[in-house]
Amino acid sequence: MNVSTWCNRPIAATEIRVDKVSGALTNDVFFVSCPSTPGISTLLLRIYDPFSDDLLPRPRPQELKTLHVLSTKYKIGPLIYGTFDNGRLEQYFDSVPLSADDVRDPEISRWIATRMAELHQVDVDDIEDPSPLRRDESVEGDMRICLPYAREVLSLPEITSSLPRTFNIDSFVNQWEEYMRHISLVEAKEGASRRVLAHNDVRCGNLLRMNPNPRNPKDHRQVG
Repeated sequence: MNVSTWCNRPIAATEIRVDKVSGALTNDVFFVSCPSTPGISTLLLRIYDPFSDDLLPRPRPQELKTLHVLSTKYKIGPLIYGTFDNGRLEQYFDSVPLSADDVRDPEISRWIATRMAELHQVDVDDIEDPSPLRRDESVEGDMRICLPYAREVLSLPEITSSLPRTFNIDSFVNQWEEYMRHISLVEAKEGASRRVLAHNDVRCGNLLRMNPNPRNPKDHRQVG
């Protein structure tokens, strides 16, 4: 692990403080600090859920490569300081999660859109083999896999009758199929869409706002 402030002197285990931040769908997150020594940077410790791959298959080497390229070449996301079998250590950002009201703020919403545009400009060939994208590897393929499970969950007896109405899958499927027909017509005229790197879990709890830089408090890069 190459984190200079942690390497300046020996640190006893009793000096290390570990605070649990959250238990997410696929991992647990902790802040690791050394309060007894000023100047030692806080780290983020991520422990993978042992059953997460059953729910969301994710090849770890490819995931780590993606994170490394994004942080080092494109300055997007945290640096990865070290990895082990069931987790990794990351750069800690001094930040707060965006709330639903924050996301609705027009200025912050523009910052998020700008950051997502930067993510979409990442050269996918920097991250993975530039082989043609198979349809079963696309969002369309993911939808075909996930929809039957969503219907099965919403049909469970424990689910209240109002929930299926709230998550109107039939209406969603109709809109999705209409959208895919539109994409097919466009691609038939203009060729296959350009592959872009995207994020499928962009929501207020996963979006952070860095403590603003007093020299440039309106910089869109404070959102990440």
